[in-house]
Amino acid sequence: MPLLRVVSYNVRSLHDDRAALVRVVRRLEPDVLCLQEAPRRLRWRAQCAALARDCGLLYVGGGGTTGGAAMLAAVRVDVRGTAEYSFSRTPNMQPRGATAAWVGVVGARAVVVSTHLGLDADERARHQRELVGFVDRFAARVTVIAADVNESPHEPTWRALAAEFADAGQADGTPTFSTRNPRRRIDGVFVRGPADVVAHRVPVDDDVLVASDHRPVVADLDLPTQPV
Repeated sequence: MPLLRVVSYNVRSLHDDRAALVRVVRRLEPDVLCLQEAPRRLRWRAQCAALARDCGLLYVGGGGTTGGAAMLAAVRVDVRGTAEYSFSRTPNMQPRGATAAWVGVVGARAVVVSTHLGLDADERARHQRELVGFVDRFAARVTVIAADVNESPHEPTWRALAAEFADAGQADGTPTFSTRNPRRRIDGVFVRGPADVVAHRVPVDDDVLVASDHRPVVADLDLPTQPV
């Protein structure tokens, strides 16, 4: 089956070492890079496009319109459509949302979604339900969600998400936050449908330590081919 590499990465609005971040992404060689806390303010679209260009990728969508949930993709990936979704607002809290794309690799297709849930537990629970409703609209055979969940696997919203989507890192447990004091796994990749998780890892090296306050999550997925 064709292999799809999805990387989920909270890049903290590029406030850290941008050059190190670019090196990290280039080494990971993602097919689809799902960003959280991508640029979302002044000239955010240009910033996202510039980051994509420096990483050898293409800007797909998201950023300022989705609370910083954005997506980049390799040239080899066939992006057949995109959709953005804004979660319901919580007073005095940052706007949040999701960016989705139909992607194809070597005869296989999937919907990939980048999202970032909030700091408030009640808001996270509500947005998790909205997220599932959003992705269900696609009726995709395989759906992949790359998320900064902002809570650990034993907490309610993560558990609710993992009840409907397989947690690609369930057997791993490597913490993703923070890079310098790693104690919690709050970033993950979740899969629904007939796709096999071939590998899952949370890389760390000198560049990762200075590129962001989160570590990236890498998931390699075997996708079923689609009939012509």
